[in-house]
Amino acid sequence: MKNIILSIFVLLLLFSCDNENNIKNKSFDYPESKIWKHGVYSKYDAQKYEGVFDGLEVDVIYSPEKNDIYVGRVVADTSKKQTLDDWLAILKKPNSMSYWIDFKNLSADNAKLAFDVLDSIVEKYNLEHKFFVESQDVKALKIAKKRDYHVMLWVENLYWKKKTYEDTVAVMKKIRNQIADLQPDAISCEYRMFPILCDSFPEQNIHFWDTPKKYTPENVEFTKKLCENESVKVVLVDYPNPIEY
Repeated sequence: MKNIILSIFVLLLLFSCDNENNIKNKSFDYPESKIWKHGVYSKYDAQKYEGVFDGLEVDVIYSPEKNDIYVGRVVADTSKKQTLDDWLAILKKPNSMSYWIDFKNLSADNAKLAFDVLDSIVEKYNLEHKFFVESQDVKALKIAKKRDYHVMLWVENLYWKKKTYEDTVAVMKKIRNQIADLQPDAISCEYRMFPILCDSFPEQNIHFWDTPKKYTPENVEFTKKLCENESVKVVLVDYPNPIEY
């Protein structure tokens, strides 16, 4: 009997330690609204949505050839010559907003140089602790953490490919291992991973994107449901205006 009690105690202790190691980092000062604008690729759109939304999401590419950060989803977008600096410069009060910066090509190889550029932008616009750096590269995000950036881990989506039960178990194990290794400030995924991520990782700050795009009553209600979950901190929408929830 004593051995059984001791075993239960050890298991509870291990679970408690694991949960403590994965506790959410509350240092990021989230804005009042969880509804942020998704895919703000033009500086004129950034200007348009300033003050309308509390937070903006932007995809960026780091160009080692030009040693600069460009707004865009692929390397070819660097030819448009719209830098993240230009994107921010058009705003009246850049540091009054929050940002979700999705680095599309961040890696352990280019992270140091990319963050050198980002450091100068942060200083120029006084953006310290005003944004998340998002990537699926754990090694790159570890470098970001050392630079005192808030990091967001992009996690795999179970719904993009037809998966067996074994695949599902493997994916969830991978996510858990990544979280344990990185200790991110937040994790992110497409909306269809709700409520799986919330149920599996309630200790994490969870951000969802690519919510149903059409502004319909049904989609608005679903967005509200996302926002009502305590673990969900940000929901990216394509709606022209934020919704009340």
